[in-house]
Amino acid sequence: MTDASHAEKERHVRMLYARMHEQGESLAEATAQLGLSVDDLRRAQDGLARLGLLDTGTETTVDAVAALTRGLESSHRALDRLVEHHVMVASLAQNYLGFTRHANDDLRVEFYERERLAALNNRIDELADLAQLEVMTMHPAANWTPERLDTGDARIRRRRGRGVRERELHAQVMLANPMLRDRLRARREEGTEIRVAPVIPTRMLIYDRQVAVVQADPADLERGAVLIRGRDVIRSLAALYEFCWTNASELVDVPRSADDAALTEQQRAVLRLLATGAKDDAIARSLGVSTRTVTRLVGELTAMLGAGSRFQAGVRAARLGWLD
Repeated sequence: MTDASHAEKERHVRMLYARMHEQGESLAEATAQLGLSVDDLRRAQDGLARLGLLDTGTETTVDAVAALTRGLESSHRALDRLVEHHVMVASLAQNYLGFTRHANDDLRVEFYERERLAALNNRIDELADLAQLEVMTMHPAANWTPERLDTGDARIRRRRGRGVRERELHAQVMLANPMLRDRLRARREEGTEIRVAPVIPTRMLIYDRQVAVVQADPADLERGAVLIRGRDVIRSLAALYEFCWTNASELVDVPRSADDAALTEQQRAVLRLLATGAKDDAIARSLGVSTRTVTRLVGELTAMLGAGSRFQAGVRAARLGWLD
C-alpha cells in the first residue's frame, strides 16, 4: 500500500468513527452518509476493529478512552506484544480522543509532533521540577550524546535534592557504549536505581504516577511524544513499567556492565560469523565445537544485544565496535 492510499484509508477510518460516535448513527447509516464504497467500508471497518474502536458484534463504536485503557492493560500480559500495543495506543491518543462524548474529566492528552520537540523538552523540564515522590523512566537503544546525558543528570540532581526516588530502565545493548555505561554507574552510585533488559518497548517517563510522556513511534525517537494525565491510564502505564522492571536485571548481573567485562574470543568469533549469515552447524564446524554450544551462545548474544534476529545481532555487534 502506498503512502497516499494508506493516508486515505486512515482518513476514512476517522470519518466513519466520528460519524457513528458523534451522530449516533449505525454502521450502515454512516456509510451511506459518507458515500463510502464497499471496499472503503471494509478497510475502514477493519481499521476500527484493529484499534478496538468497533464492537463487531453490535457494529457500534467503543469509547476511545475505554479502547485506550483496554489496549494498555492487555500489554501487561505479553512482553513480546508491547511494541504492537504501543503503536495502537499512540494512534488512539493522537487521532481519536477528541471524538469522545463522555470524556473522563481527569484525562488530558497532548501530542507533541516532531516540529514541537523544543516545547516537549520544556514540558519535561517543568515535570522534573514538579516531581515530589518518584520518577520512573525507560529508554530503548538510542544515540546518546554527552549533552543529552548532562541534561538528564541536571534534572536528576534537582529532584534528588527533594528526596525523589529515581528509577531507570535501559536497553541492555547500550551497555556496550562506554560513555553511557560509565554515566549509569555514576548515577547508581549517587542513588539512582538502574536496571537493564534485552527489550525496551519504547521511551516512557512517569512522574509521581500522575503524568506520563510516551514516545509516539518506538521506531523513531524524534517523531514526537504523547503527554498523558489521568489516574486510570497512568495506573496502567505504571503497571506496565513495574512488569518490565521486575523482569529486568541489575547492572552488575549482565555482561559489559559495571565490571567492564569484555566479550570472549569465542563470542566474538560467533558474532563475526553471524554477521555473514552463517547457520549454527556451519559456525560449529568453523570453531570446532558442538552445534548445541553454538545455539546457546547465539541465544545469549542475541539477548545481550536486544536483537530481533541472528543476523541483526551480528550487524549490531559490528556497529557497536564489539568485533574490533
